[in-house]
Amino acid sequence: MKERILEIKRTLDRNIFVGKRLELNLRNMSITAVIIMAMGLVLTLVNVIQGQYLIALSPLLIFVAAVIAFVFVVRYKRREPAIVVSILSVTAVLTYDVLFADNGFAFLWTLLVPMTFCYMISVKIGFLVTIYFEILFFVLFYTPLRQLVAARYSEIVMSRFPLLFFFHGLLAMFVMYQYHKGVLFEIDHADRLEEEVARQTAVAEERSRRIEQMSFQTILTLANAIDAKDPYTKGHSTRVSQYSVLMAEALGWKAERVSDLKYAALLHDIGKIGVPDAILNNPRRLSDIEYDIIKSHATMGGDILKNRLTVEVAEDVARSHHERYDGTGYPSGKKGEEISEEARIVAIADSFDAMSSNRVYREACDPEYIHKELQRGKGTQFDPDLVEVFLTLWDQGQLDQILQNDAEDSADGERTEVAPSLLQEVMEAFAAQGNVDNIDITTGVLNRTAGEAAVAHQMKAESGSFVFFDVDNLKKINDINGHEAGDRALKLVGDILSAYSDDSLCCRLGGDEFLLFMMRASREAAEKRVRHIIDTFEEKKKLDPGIAAASLSAGIALCTPDEPYSSVYNRADKALYHVKQNGKNSYSFYDSDSEENETEQVDINLLVEGIRNSGSYQGAMDVEYRQFTRLYEFIMNLDKRFSHPFRLIMITLNPQSGEPFRQEELEKAMFCMEQSIRQTMRNVDIITRCSRQQFLVILLGVDPEGVRTAVDRIFRNYYKMNGSSAFSPSYDIAEMEGR
Repeated sequence: MKERILEIKRTLDRNIFVGKRLELNLRNMSITAVIIMAMGLVLTLVNVIQGQYLIALSPLLIFVAAVIAFVFVVRYKRREPAIVVSILSVTAVLTYDVLFADNGFAFLWTLLVPMTFCYMISVKIGFLVTIYFEILFFVLFYTPLRQLVAARYSEIVMSRFPLLFFFHGLLAMFVMYQYHKGVLFEIDHADRLEEEVARQTAVAEERSRRIEQMSFQTILTLANAIDAKDPYTKGHSTRVSQYSVLMAEALGWKAERVSDLKYAALLHDIGKIGVPDAILNNPRRLSDIEYDIIKSHATMGGDILKNRLTVEVAEDVARSHHERYDGTGYPSGKKGEEISEEARIVAIADSFDAMSSNRVYREACDPEYIHKELQRGKGTQFDPDLVEVFLTLWDQGQLDQILQNDAEDSADGERTEVAPSLLQEVMEAFAAQGNVDNIDITTGVLNRTAGEAAVAHQMKAESGSFVFFDVDNLKKINDINGHEAGDRALKLVGDILSAYSDDSLCCRLGGDEFLLFMMRASREAAEKRVRHIIDTFEEKKKLDPGIAAASLSAGIALCTPDEPYSSVYNRADKALYHVKQNGKNSYSFYDSDSEENETEQVDINLLVEGIRNSGSYQGAMDVEYRQFTRLYEFIMNLDKRFSHPFRLIMITLNPQSGEPFRQEELEKAMFCMEQSIRQTMRNVDIITRCSRQQFLVILLGVDPEGVRTAVDRIFRNYYKMNGSSAFSPSYDIAEMEGR
């Protein structure tokens, strides 16, 4: 029993009004004070009106006490003075009323004491005040002192009310004690939870510190992997990061922002993972198509890092570090402060390191030249204020240590053997866009193997619209304006289709054909998008006169997951065939009912016009080797039946004696020879490439002298295009059967 009593005492001694609960209690006490003020004022007025002036003093005193308590609670945020005032005023006024009030009614106000004091002030004080009034009623009504108040109270009140007050107070105290225990349990639970949170926070902070170090090593590993694609840019990303950090610190940035910039700068070239090594390491001048592929690394880098890192600025830096201050940069043409300050800093650091490092196409630039170039780029390529910061750091010698250090020995000399989750996430993000081995270099979309596999897999999961695109008149563009113009047309189609990569899959099937699978697209949605693609192509080709003859035709087939890829492919191909027969530059849906019940009606004039526009053979007809062999057999039969003479010529490019050559030199020589043959020969002649260094040519209706004249023209044009080449051409004439 003693232990139980001590436990109750310890429980009641603990304060439950702490933290937000104290704030709530102060608000409740202020509201209670207002209610009591109103009650005291009303009772005072009622008593005065009734002429009960002596009785009016009690509610007036309660009113004054409530005002004082309200001031302490609301203005000074203090409970203790308000509690003292409340206890003294209530016990004094109610004791006076019980003893001396003439109306015999005032004692009923004491019924408000147990619950109000227990809830508003504390259970312990509520207990004590309740016990005080219980003792008062017991002494007054159950002892000889009852004679003093017998005139004001009835016998039944004096005999029953102490019992009523006792059980009323007992019930209130029991309920409030349980409430008090429940609140203490919540407080103890919250304290334990807070302690556990604090402990876990400490563990998390330590783990975060370790992960921070590990993440930096991971990013450094990834940056080094990017730089390793080009042996001439070894350590480039690390140096750019170090230059950027120096600039940020000179600008007075906070440590957290500097840290974010360090990571972002390390990954600024991550998009180069998607650029073929043959283009990155190409020592010659890049073609427009190759340069566009190089430039795509900014967009690809931003896409790889999008929503991948907690360092949000990394995506922006990867995407925007080639924007120019005057708005002429890429990929978005941002200018001035539209470009983030981080990207503007990295742009300067990137350019400086590019100029101060050896590259595959040139040696490192002279420091004086670099200084002038940075000055010259102020306000055009670079932020002028940031350039001044960088040049000041350089002039003060703060860049010297970075220039002298090997990038592989940076990052406090630490290494990481395995790139953890961050590297894996980035590589998975890139893989989701298509591995470089799966990318068609000319157009930037998936090649046929990867694209068809992706589409076939997606078709099994959901329905959609399968679109077969064909670039009309590509042969004509190649014949008239050269293959580079044709490549530009193909690249334009690839760029337009890639714009729908969020909810579609696209690939180049080969030659002039493309595939687009629009997931969950209805007939109406597919028609709207295909029409928009064709219109966009028509609009953008106006900017390039060399591809003006090109247009797009499309065949569309709706499909469901239970249909095989080959079946849907064939239906889209039939729809495309219908478009090609009826004038091109349009689209058509596959209609099974039409195929079963109607005869295909083709406008012969449109068909002839389509054939005429599909390409004229200026120079030798360029065919694949298998086609060449079939044409050879055909011409042999013509010769036997109708005596149409022809000659089979093999042209070979021979390396100069004793001079080593590179594969790039051979490819350049073969390209020049192919162009020379195509431009020199007639539209009845046929050409194919039959080996790494040889072409086969069929010349129709010529004698040996005609062969020598034709070959002489070919060789002259070759030397004119290729200059002093490492390869010299020669030719052989095949001995024809029966001649």
